Amino acid sequence: MKLTPINKTFSVLLFVILIFLPASIQSASPKVTLHFWEFSVGEELMCSLLDKFQKENPDIEVKLQQLSWDYGFDKIVLSVAANNAPDVCELGTDWVPKFSSSGVLLDVTKDMSDIKDDYFLWESVTYKNRIYGAPWLAGTRVLFYNRDLFFRAGLNPDKAPATWEEFLYAAKKIRELGPDIYGFGIFAAEPYAPWQQFLPFAWGNGGDVLTPDMSKCVLDSPQNIEAMEYYKGLKPYSLVERQPQVNMMFAKGQVGMQISGFWNFTLIPRQNPGLNFGVACLPKPSNTKGFSAAFAGGEVFVIIKNSKYPKEAIKLVKFLMREENALEIVKVQHNIVPTYKASINNSYYQTHPNERIFFQQMLTAVSPPAHPNWVAIQEEITNSIENVVVGNVAPKKSLNDAAARIGKILNEETGDEKFSDKFVTALILGVMFIASVLFYIRKKIKGVKPAYRFSLARDKNTILFLCPWLITFLVFGIYPLIYSVVISFCKYNLLNSHMAFVGFSNFIEVLRDPVFIKSVLQTFYFAAGTIPITMLIALFAAVLINQKVPFKQFYQAGFFLPVATSVIVIAMIFTYLYAPEGLFNFVLDHLHIKHPEPTWLMNTKWALPAIMFMNVWASFGYYAVLFLAGLQTIPESLYEAASIDGANDWQKFLKVTLPQLRPIILFAVVINTINTLQVFPEIFAMTQGGPLGSTTTIVYYLYEIGFHKFQMGNAAAVGYLLFFMILGFSLLQMKWLKMGEQIGE
Repeated sequence: MKLTPINKTFSVLLFVILIFLPASIQSASPKVTLHFWEFSVGEELMCSLLDKFQKENPDIEVKLQQLSWDYGFDKIVLSVAANNAPDVCELGTDWVPKFSSSGVLLDVTKDMSDIKDDYFLWESVTYKNRIYGAPWLAGTRVLFYNRDLFFRAGLNPDKAPATWEEFLYAAKKIRELGPDIYGFGIFAAEPYAPWQQFLPFAWGNGGDVLTPDMSKCVLDSPQNIEAMEYYKGLKPYSLVERQPQVNMMFAKGQVGMQISGFWNFTLIPRQNPGLNFGVACLPKPSNTKGFSAAFAGGEVFVIIKNSKYPKEAIKLVKFLMREENALEIVKVQHNIVPTYKASINNSYYQTHPNERIFFQQMLTAVSPPAHPNWVAIQEEITNSIENVVVGNVAPKKSLNDAAARIGKILNEETGDEKFSDKFVTALILGVMFIASVLFYIRKKIKGVKPAYRFSLARDKNTILFLCPWLITFLVFGIYPLIYSVVISFCKYNLLNSHMAFVGFSNFIEVLRDPVFIKSVLQTFYFAAGTIPITMLIALFAAVLINQKVPFKQFYQAGFFLPVATSVIVIAMIFTYLYAPEGLFNFVLDHLHIKHPEPTWLMNTKWALPAIMFMNVWASFGYYAVLFLAGLQTIPESLYEAASIDGANDWQKFLKVTLPQLRPIILFAVVINTINTLQVFPEIFAMTQGGPLGSTTTIVYYLYEIGFHKFQMGNAAAVGYLLFFMILGFSLLQMKWLKMGEQIGE
């Protein structure tokens, strides 16, 4: 068929379109954007690695967000719960099992099969024989020892203890050097450090926490009991303290040996550049028994199951896992080792012997069981250790009790997940609508005529101005309130938002928990010990400042300064004041007064009073300002009349000042009671509920079971129990106010 000019033109245009259209579509297609959250690496270094990745993969853009170790985990949990999680996320090895069991992580078993044999630490990301993450950077603990103290004690400074017997002998000889010199540092009053320090002794002795199938607890095995007996035998020659204090005292040259991590390479030069120390693998039970075990942990990459770009996410993960990229991080930070096995032969480790020791120890280190409830299990192990080294409980009894409690944790049933949060949202909206309708019908039946009739047409401007507040109140006030009520009657998995209705069992379970009962009693003790003293000091300070004294404003600002300072900052300052070498012990020593042993925050009797003292100091200034404002409103004529009647200063205070201040005093007492019953940041920063739970308060208990054990239903139940406690106290105080007013009349 002969083509006409028009047909020829159309054919040429069609040919051009078919040739160039795919290329134009490809060039116009947007880049894939991956969201990546990480903790370990500095932003500058990580950005340089990501730039390198994006050059290799120009079709992928990576948006980085740095997280802090203090609050990053909570942010990840909440982002997953809100379905707003990143594509790729860095997690600690302890966190992965709970995420894996909740079904929120991508199964990457097939994707990692080609590199699995070249890396270690896979057991931490494996759940039910499936892989849900990729090991990236590893960390462990090794033995740091003070060469100078070894020499002074008659020990070989070039040979670290290799067996338990040598280790105990070295600790004993170093302790004999003086009252302020300790052979070893034992960690306590922390959630993680105690078990990470003790379990290597158990693992090296052939013990374990759970059976291989994780169905039974074997913490009370003969091997573990023997290890705990040995661990207790180290106590007389050791400093029992929190890890930061032990690290600091080792850096100062007052602790001969400690089991610690990479951070000491940064801390020691900063605290004591001239410290002569060595690094070695941990001791094993004997030359013919056991092995040099250590805790194996680290950072792994996980891909969230809902990620839109799983293939691109896997590309990013494998890129960052490459030996050259991991070593680039190691060379800058010096606080981790690559998970790539062959890296130990890299030239870098031939010229860095101390870091090579860490890599050697990592090859025989042991990862904790990858159980979804490991957070609750490790808490029981820590309690068992603290019962021995702080509470002087027999090792066998302590481990038997812990094994029984862990057995209950293993047998816990989460219940069938019958409905999701979408169903709950619809239910709540329905309840709110029905409640509004019933309220309107009730008003109609009663025939109540409102003082102002609302008209949609006439008052549209009013509605417009009310909408921002009303929407905010409904979304962030009423909705969460009703949602929390629903959660308190359910077993709720925060990670996948699945629920199972259980009725009042959450409340019953909480009320039967001896830890909760103890936290309630300690909270009341905290309130009873701080509220009266705070009020008295605040009132005294206000009366004093109200006199004609020079620099009144200066004193007033000074009293209020702690109130304007962050509680966390104050808590950190007081932590160092309460340290073994802190100001309080220094003053007591010069006054020849014996200070608590172990130290303030490690003593089960003194830890809570020490925090109470800090709370009074930090808060009385606020109430002093309130009282001062009240004092300045009292008419001077009342004092003049009292003077004419012959009243002295004390009588004026009792008969004039106190009655006039009654409303402000009761307001201050109510506010202080509410704040005190909700005490949390001081506990979180200073003791984290320890030692032996002696500083666990209601809100800290709520935080632990909600965000660490993921028992959100129980946490909601605790919140409402606390609400009714506060409500009861507030009503009693309001009744007291009315009685006082009636008596005054």
